[in-house]
Amino acid sequence: MNLKSITIILFLLAVWRLNAQVAWLTPENPSIDEEITLTFDAKEGNKALADYDGTVYLHTGIITEKSLDGGDWKHVIGNWGKADERVKMTSIGDGLYEFKFIIRSFYELRPEEKAQQLSFVFRSEDGAKVGKTSTNEDIFLLVNGYHPVIAEPASYLFESRKYLSDSLHHGNQLDIQTNHGVVRITPFTDRIIQIINLPVNRNPKDSSDAVILEPARVNIFIEVTDDWLKYRTDSLEVAFHKNPFYAAYIYHGDTILQEEKGYFDRTDNIGLRFKLQANEKIYGLGERANAFNLVGSRYKLYNRPKYGYEIGAKNLNYSIPLVVSSKKYLLLFDNPQKGYTDIGESEKDIIEWGAIGGTMKYFVIAGNSFKSLSMDYSLLTGRQPMPPRWALGNMLSRMGYRTQQETDSIVKLMQQNNFPVDAVILDFYWFGDSIMGTMGRLDWYKPTWPHPEQMIQEFRQTGVKTILITEPYILDSLANFTIADSLGILATDSLGGSYVNKEFYFGHGALIDIFKPAAQDWFWEQYQKQIKKGVAGWWGDLGEPENHPSDQIHINGTADEVHNIYGHYWDKMLFEKYRKYYPETRLFNLNRSGFAGSQRYAVYPWTGDVSRSWGGLQAQLPLMLHMGLSGLPFIHSDAGGFAQGTKNDELYTRWLQMACFSPILRPHGSDIPSEAIYFSSHTQEIVRKFMKLRYRLLPYIYTTTMQAHLRGYPIVRPLFFEFPNDTSTYAISSEYLFGENLLVAPVVEAGIENMPVYLPGKTYWYNFWDYQKMAGGNWNEIPITLETIPIFVKEGSFIPMVKAVSSTDFYSSQELTVRYFPGSIGDTNSYSIFEDDGKTFGTIGRGEFELIIMEARQTDEKTIQFEFKKDGWDYEGMPKNRVMKLEIVGQSSSAKRNITINSEKVRKKKESDSFEGYYFNTAGLLVVDFNWNGGLLEIDIIEK
Repeated sequence: MNLKSITIILFLLAVWRLNAQVAWLTPENPSIDEEITLTFDAKEGNKALADYDGTVYLHTGIITEKSLDGGDWKHVIGNWGKADERVKMTSIGDGLYEFKFIIRSFYELRPEEKAQQLSFVFRSEDGAKVGKTSTNEDIFLLVNGYHPVIAEPASYLFESRKYLSDSLHHGNQLDIQTNHGVVRITPFTDRIIQIINLPVNRNPKDSSDAVILEPARVNIFIEVTDDWLKYRTDSLEVAFHKNPFYAAYIYHGDTILQEEKGYFDRTDNIGLRFKLQANEKIYGLGERANAFNLVGSRYKLYNRPKYGYEIGAKNLNYSIPLVVSSKKYLLLFDNPQKGYTDIGESEKDIIEWGAIGGTMKYFVIAGNSFKSLSMDYSLLTGRQPMPPRWALGNMLSRMGYRTQQETDSIVKLMQQNNFPVDAVILDFYWFGDSIMGTMGRLDWYKPTWPHPEQMIQEFRQTGVKTILITEPYILDSLANFTIADSLGILATDSLGGSYVNKEFYFGHGALIDIFKPAAQDWFWEQYQKQIKKGVAGWWGDLGEPENHPSDQIHINGTADEVHNIYGHYWDKMLFEKYRKYYPETRLFNLNRSGFAGSQRYAVYPWTGDVSRSWGGLQAQLPLMLHMGLSGLPFIHSDAGGFAQGTKNDELYTRWLQMACFSPILRPHGSDIPSEAIYFSSHTQEIVRKFMKLRYRLLPYIYTTTMQAHLRGYPIVRPLFFEFPNDTSTYAISSEYLFGENLLVAPVVEAGIENMPVYLPGKTYWYNFWDYQKMAGGNWNEIPITLETIPIFVKEGSFIPMVKAVSSTDFYSSQELTVRYFPGSIGDTNSYSIFEDDGKTFGTIGRGEFELIIMEARQTDEKTIQFEFKKDGWDYEGMPKNRVMKLEIVGQSSSAKRNITINSEKVRKKKESDSFEGYYFNTAGLLVVDFNWNGGLLEIDIIEK
């Protein structure tokens, strides 16, 4: 039995369990030509419609033998959010609903199609309530006599391995010969070890799409006893037990990881097995929304979209074969082929990685902190380049702007209503008047976009950049297909002809073979045409690829062998072409799929077609945290929700509040406008306030992106990333750290008036809104209003701010406010603001940046000493002098104090006075105004 068969069987078994009593067909497993009755029980499953007293509608599709998986619905029926008579159900009382139909005629099946399952969700008339399984999954029912073939359990080709001999090569590469092949150990640094399993009579390709680091000259020590071979660097020991053969990883005396069988060869697939320790928690694996701690489930390593997903979704667009453990190790399974990770589901104490083929190779990274793990992983696989500063601004986006006139009017309306705008993103309609039949044109559709260059230039004059969508598919009805086919740059069938996928949703489509250099060159030519017109950034959609049949063939392997690296190579092509043709430009490339290491190609991933629902919003918390730990710092969502649902001011407000404190701010959705101006005046007021706050915080956010670039740190961080000694933090995903100093607790439920917030560590925290000081290590019940979400600042933090602007084109830190949240007596706290021109690639390497370094020492209850200084060189637009405001939280306005700047006393003043001095503002903060030329400057504040 192969891996695909096992995956399908496990999926169906799970489906049967989840569907039990939620919906059923009478007769059971019917033919496609008999009348059947579908019954739905609203009291079961997720119970979203349990208390609903309106009309229930079904939304349905069919799974055929051509479907890739349960997400690949064919013949979808249902007009979402409308009173669609075709799918109206009949209430029969007690929460039960019925619908009668004949499968063949209802779905309009073609004679050659073989129906296997019907797929359903159930909705209220407006689509706001959606009935699914108890884990928010779609409902599947078997039809047409279909039953999966249950194969015999897989068996191991060998139960264990045994050490035979060893040999040392190149100074520190150790080869261990076992009775079932060679195990090769290579140190890349003192804390990074690579293990490759080379089976007997096989010669797997030893290359990596993820790793760019070359092995270093690492000192090693080898000790051999009767039972063990111990291989040590200065930091990490790998102890190999001889019989049975397995490896254990020991860091500072603690066994952090141990193989169980290690490499295995089974009748279903090959893979690796490790022991899962008691109480060990596992994170990572890319996009996972089912849980924060991933222990207890099996996950696919196969990039696939899931339309309208909510909290509970296990397998989404971006799978990364790595895990981060609470034991402070990172394990990278360096194999891109279709596979899985089973973390204690099939066997409680086992982590199993499996794949259909390829090299069984993995890396272990050990460290004494999660920051160390992130730094070393980004050293191994590459670090995210600095973003253009404009990428941190507000981006207008929807599915989609249909005309030049419409786009222009919406951009102007947002600006006229005082919303900042930095970019507008154009979906399908820039190259056609329909989403069907036009994909792959890759040129402006002039009837609706008559003057694109003029539009782009006029937007640019107001600070708005233009971003275009592209997809890697070309429909066979287009001229570009004829060109691509003649050039031989499309994926092929078994006979070598261009593979035209007739099951592709948007039309009969062929897939660009992105692995072919000629295909990359042709695709790049299409990009360059638009770059020359002024296009500033790109949106790469469907890059999983979305529909990728197993019998499709690429130049470097079959679809299932290369599927997971398709988006990775697309990112690579675009990044490397920019480096060649536009070396000064920072690339902005939205893409919803990729592989380990894609961050080095300036990718800005989003979390796919999320449901416009509270469940969709809730899913974003684990998704952002797992992706950040997986090395992708700019993960973000379609703010406001993308799919289904209804217009909901409260949901939109809460999503936008969170999005303003996430790496990228990009409202986006289908069917319902995603721009704030189309919501209530109160919603606009709140969203505008949060957007402007984000723009004020740009120095802090931009500095956090520098940490992602230089150190590999996530931008959105789990609490344990900064507070690893606080054991409570390992289970908390309802809040996160935005950078190192801000704690954000999004509101993800409707109508709540209070919510618990955990403040981590043995430290104090300040409420961002009212400056109340609270002790860490405790849960706190926080009052909630619609106007704010809980945000806290760690004591000892400097939070830099500038004036909010309408676009980052007008950003300046010449007038700089620094708000200080005092630490404890005896503490010395420091922070560095990173500034450069915000647009040029490689400024740090050339020294074209500045660090504004701030330090505060609280020597006693009445004395705080500040120091300001700079590092770095010059850059275009760098302020030579700054007008500074130092705001200090928690100071008494009634106390007398002596304040000096470089030993010279400053006067008390009014806020409106232009001279240097100090005052208390309306928020009760002590403010010191001063001018600064960048030299060493000291401020002493002594309370009398």
